[in-house]
This record gives sequence, structure tokens and C-alpha cells, in this order.
Amino acid sequence: MTNVLDLRVVGQGKIKGMHKKIIMADLIEELTDLPYKTQEAVLKNLSEEMIPLEIDGDVFMIHKDVSSLIDNLVLQIGDLKIQERINARKKND
Repeated sequence: MTNVLDLRVVGQGKIKGMHKKIIMADLIEELTDLPYKTQEAVLKNLSEEMIPLEIDGDVFMIHKDVSSLIDNLVLQIGDLKIQERINARKKND
């Protein structure tokens, strides 16, 4: 039986349902070609809470805290746009 890691993004409904399967055996085989320090860094990152983020079809693993920061910034930008529209309407009245 092959171990498969199924990565899903379910944050704020922006990339909901996107998933990519990584076959662990392939990941481990790829690691053997990397320098020892890089292997350590990759394995350390795998043990931390990482979330996949898709940008232009490429999937990047980012820390959960960074994902939360991005989600909060998106919400703040939305709030600023709404406030901007309200201010524009007030000017026109």
C-alpha cells in the first residue's frame, strides 16, 4: 500500500476544494537527491502546520500563521473597498 498525503485548502472559501496528492515514497526519493541540510529543513517543515497555497497553478506550502495573515489582509482590503464606496456615495450626495 502506498502512503499518500492529501493536501486541501479550505480557508475563507477562496481556494476551497483545491487538492493535490503527494505520494510519500516519491517525496522521500526526491529528498535523497538533496543536500543533508536541505533534507533536514524539508523534514522540519513537514512536521510543522503547513497549508498548501495555489498561485497560478503552482502549489506552495506556507505556515498556517502566514495563511491566516493573508486571509486577514484580504478581509481588510475588502473592508477598505466598502468604506471607499461609502465615502464616494457621501461625496456625491
